[in-house]
Amino acid sequence: MVSHDVVIVGAGPAGAALAYELAKMGIDVLILEKGKLPRYQTCSGGISVRAANLLDFDISPVTEQLIYRAKFSYKLGNGYTKEYDKPLIHMVMRDRFDLFLIQKAQEIGVRVTDGQKVEQIQMMANHAVVVTPAYKFKARIVAGADGANSTVARAAGLRGGVDFAMGINAEVSVSDEAMARWDSTVGLDIGYVPYRQGWIFPKEAHLSIGVWGAIALTKELKPYYKRLLESQNLGNYEVTSLKGRLVSLRKSGLAIQRNNALLLGAAAGLLHPLTGEGIYYAIKSAQLAAPVIAKSLQTDVIELYDYERAVDLELMPELQAGRWLLRLFNRSPHLYFRWLKRSEHLWRAACCLVRGEKSQFRQELGLSRYLFNTIYLGARRSR
Repeated sequence: MVSHDVVIVGAGPAGAALAYELAKMGIDVLILEKGKLPRYQTCSGGISVRAANLLDFDISPVTEQLIYRAKFSYKLGNGYTKEYDKPLIHMVMRDRFDLFLIQKAQEIGVRVTDGQKVEQIQMMANHAVVVTPAYKFKARIVAGADGANSTVARAAGLRGGVDFAMGINAEVSVSDEAMARWDSTVGLDIGYVPYRQGWIFPKEAHLSIGVWGAIALTKELKPYYKRLLESQNLGNYEVTSLKGRLVSLRKSGLAIQRNNALLLGAAAGLLHPLTGEGIYYAIKSAQLAAPVIAKSLQTDVIELYDYERAVDLELMPELQAGRWLLRLFNRSPHLYFRWLKRSEHLWRAACCLVRGEKSQFRQELGLSRYLFNTIYLGARRSR
C-alpha cells in the first residue's frame, strides 16, 4: 500500500487546483480519476474571467473563444443582444481544459492515476485507505472533488440534505453561417419553464447547447431542449454527446468536512443557484482548502474545520444571495428580462461581476444597489 499526504478523488478543476496549490507547498499529492484522461465532461464549458484570474497561469492555450456579447431571449422568443468592451467568459472544452490544469499540477510533482474508479474509502482515526480495482492508497487526508455523486461524501457521511438540479448538454455541429452568428456571443433563454434556463455557448467549431434547472422538473428538460434547438434556425445540424448531469447545491450550515476528509467544488455543492456557474467555486474552494490542509498536516491531529468556515465566510453569502435572487426572479421573469434590456447599468454591473470587479460592480448598480445590498446582507445574516 502506497502512502501519500493527500489523496484527491477527481481530476476536474477543483481536484487539479487543490493538487497544484498543495504541490507548491511541497506536499505529496496523488489524484485519482475514474476516467482515462482526457475524458469528456458534460458541461457548458464557460470559464468566467474571474475564475480564470484565480489561476497564476494563462488558460489561453485551451480557450476556443472569448465572449463579449450575450443574446437574451424570453420563452424562446425574440430577444435582444448586450455587448461589453472587455472579455467576459473563456469558452473551453472540458476535456482539454481539465487536462491542461492536470498537466500544470504534474509539472510541479503531482502524481496522477487515471482509469481507476474509487470503490471504497475506509476512514480511520488518523488516516484513510482509498481502494481502487488495482491499488490501495493510504492518505492522511482525502479530498473529494468527484462531483454531485461524491464517493468521498458518502464515505465520510457528509452532505446529507443538499438540493439537486439536473442539466442536459450536447455538442452541436452547425453550418459555418450559423457559427458566424454566434462569434464571441453566448445565448441565454429564460422563462420557458420555471427555475429553468437554456444556453448556447460557441466553441471553436461547434456549439454547446444545454438546459438546466431544479430536479423536481427534470421530466420537462428534454422537451425544453428540443424546443430550444428548434427555435435557433440552425439549419442542418448534428447533435453529439447529449448527456445529463446531476448537480448539487449546498445549503448554509451543511458540513463539507469531517475528521480527515473534505469536499470541494461540485462535491461540496458549491454552484451558483441562479447562473449555474461552478468552476469559479471549484477553484476558489481548492485555494481555501490548501492552507488549511497544509497547516493540519503539521500536527498529529487532523482538523479541517477552518476550511468549512472559510467557505461559509467567503463563498456562501454569494451563493445564498443567489438562492434569494432565483426565488425573486421566478416570480416575474419577464419583468427582469425587460429590466435588463432597458438598464445599461444593470448589464454593466453583471459584466463586472463576471469579471470579478467588485468595486466597479457596486458603482454600476446605481439605484439597484439597495436591492442587492438587502439580499446580500440578508444572506450573510442567515448563515
